Amino acid sequence: MMSIITSLQLRFGLRELFYASLCIVLGYLLRVRDSYSLNPVWRKRSEVSKFANGKFMTDADRCPSPIVTDLEGDGVNEIVLLSNDLQHLNVLAMPSPSERNDRTLAHVVVKYRVALFLNERMKGHLSKPHVMNVGFVEPYLSIMQIRKQIIVVVTDDWQVLCYSHNLKLLWHQQLQLPVSGLQAVEVKSLAVLVSPFSIEKKHKGLVVVAGSFKHKSHKPDIFSELKEREDHMIRNRTLEAHSEPENETLTHFSTFALSASDGLLLWKHTAGDFEETSLDKKTNSIGNIHWKLALRHKKAHKGESPWSDYGDQLNQFLPHLWADNSDTEILMARVNKQFGKTTRESQDLQDRLTTPPASALSPEHFIGFAYGGQRPHSAHEHVKNPNSIVIRSPQGLQVLSLVTGQPRATLHFPADRSLYLDMDKDGHMEKMVWDLGQHYTPCYLDIWRITPVQERLEQISLCASKRLFWTRSWSLEEDIYKKIPPKIIKSLARKTGVLRHFLGHNLFEDNTYDIITFGGLGRVSSIGLDGTIHWQTLTESKWGDISMSLRRSGGRQLSDSIKEEFLLSFQPGRVIMPLQEMGAKIAVAVSGWNTLSIVDLVEGTLLAQHSIPAPSTGPLVYGDFDNDGIMDIILTCKKGYIGFSLKLQHNYELTVLYTISVFLIIILFSWLISTSSENDKDSDKDDDIEDDDEIIGGDDKIIKIHSQNLLYN
Repeated sequence: MMSIITSLQLRFGLRELFYASLCIVLGYLLRVRDSYSLNPVWRKRSEVSKFANGKFMTDADRCPSPIVTDLEGDGVNEIVLLSNDLQHLNVLAMPSPSERNDRTLAHVVVKYRVALFLNERMKGHLSKPHVMNVGFVEPYLSIMQIRKQIIVVVTDDWQVLCYSHNLKLLWHQQLQLPVSGLQAVEVKSLAVLVSPFSIEKKHKGLVVVAGSFKHKSHKPDIFSELKEREDHMIRNRTLEAHSEPENETLTHFSTFALSASDGLLLWKHTAGDFEETSLDKKTNSIGNIHWKLALRHKKAHKGESPWSDYGDQLNQFLPHLWADNSDTEILMARVNKQFGKTTRESQDLQDRLTTPPASALSPEHFIGFAYGGQRPHSAHEHVKNPNSIVIRSPQGLQVLSLVTGQPRATLHFPADRSLYLDMDKDGHMEKMVWDLGQHYTPCYLDIWRITPVQERLEQISLCASKRLFWTRSWSLEEDIYKKIPPKIIKSLARKTGVLRHFLGHNLFEDNTYDIITFGGLGRVSSIGLDGTIHWQTLTESKWGDISMSLRRSGGRQLSDSIKEEFLLSFQPGRVIMPLQEMGAKIAVAVSGWNTLSIVDLVEGTLLAQHSIPAPSTGPLVYGDFDNDGIMDIILTCKKGYIGFSLKLQHNYELTVLYTISVFLIIILFSWLISTSSENDKDSDKDDDIEDDDEIIGGDDKIIKIHSQNLLYN
């Protein structure tokens, strides 16, 4: 009897253990994901009277984007910001919690403020800041080291101002202008880089400035044209967006290297500084290229080598896209010529021959110093012993010597707002055209082969949703006025669909790319180079309804103020960003007419979104201004700057609650089934007791005998 009871208890315990294990596995597989919330926490008001038209920001009022960084090295981030009057530089800090309330946004605390020291370089020209950057002067040596950053501002007439972390003017430099007057020209591209690498021991740090000018172009007043059409009662006419004609760079793309300690000019690369020699067509790495690419590829600088001599080392700087000045970029790199070596073999050889770098940074980014990781540092400080500067400009990609500024290699591309990428790794570039013209919506991506014969390889539809039994396209509803160039990134997306999962399409593939597209209807999509749609997400960051009204009815349903602000001021923004401090860039923030959204780039999940008080008028900026380890967003609009804090909620308690609930449900069903089974067994036993008769059958007769009446004589 005891053995039977023991076996029953053991069997019950094993069953419960199995149920608990099953619930734990289900809880992990179906766990509640982390959720994010986006909320405004501070503001920096703009003075409307300082705008050129006194109403809202236009191209004449654009100023460099704010920067979120740790200037003092104390683990607390500050906000470096230029006022909308373009005359004052500010260092801001978060307001104290006591100043925040639910009804109004608190103003940021101004730690330092200074008026920019600007000279009247040319009579009649009022200098204004064009780009701004921050960086370290001393190299990263130890986690115990405290480094302070400097702030460098470059104006549109190439004045360079360097300020300390507390806005003390360290030095002021005027660079050589490539033109004699600024009345008929304007900046086409301009960028600045601050680096702790030193060319000479007596000069600490390095400041690199690069840029070019172009002719001032007369932009038609599209709002005036719209009003003229309304006055003449022109109906059912689509308002056409004027496209700026192709504007070749007027001046040579010049580069200057300055000492970060005193502003001394170390070297410069301007027109005529390096002798140009004819380049034999046979030595040209892209010899038989399209005529547009070959316009400026007939000559090479002295000592310049073909792009192919560096093997695949320079592929890390592709794909290339230059649509506006925000795409101008200065990068640090270490590249050497390769002759029959792979990148890995060449890198191993460099590591053996070169001395260890002075920087104490590890190759990977961990987390911020406040969370047990590395102290603040710049991304390019991870480069071991840099010997080159790579510049992304309207002319293409150019590699300069870090020590002398002499060109080492150049890959020319026209500034036609197209993407250039070696898709099939055959050494020849393919061209991806996303903007087909002023009358077309950005809904198609044409892929062209450039060499040896120019031909279109494929056209990818970007504004279509494909399902198993139906396909929907919204290309006719898309916007044609505010086109946003797509972003192309290293592949992150997980392809959707059960069938694709079992076929292995979700497996990671190296050296592949995702094309991230944006539209006026609020859709964000991730598409592969072969046209495969990874995911599509619909957000509220849209402006297509206003655009459609302007196209179909000339905007008669809209007020003049909305039409004017949309055409002259509104600028949708998008930025690829990490979610955590020092993390990988796995999300994208998008701002529309009245909403700010954040979308995950892996699965296309809408992480968070929030309404905004005014349309976006500038690029989005990310940074951890509240020092919680999670990246935040700064929005630029006509009301000023607004800081949105991104908060993470892990939802562990919901996962535990879900697991316990599933466990209890399984136990309940198990108990009900067990009870029902026991009742059935008891019922069978009762039937056996009541039916105590025997039936004995023969061939011809049946005898019924009652067990109670059996008599034995």
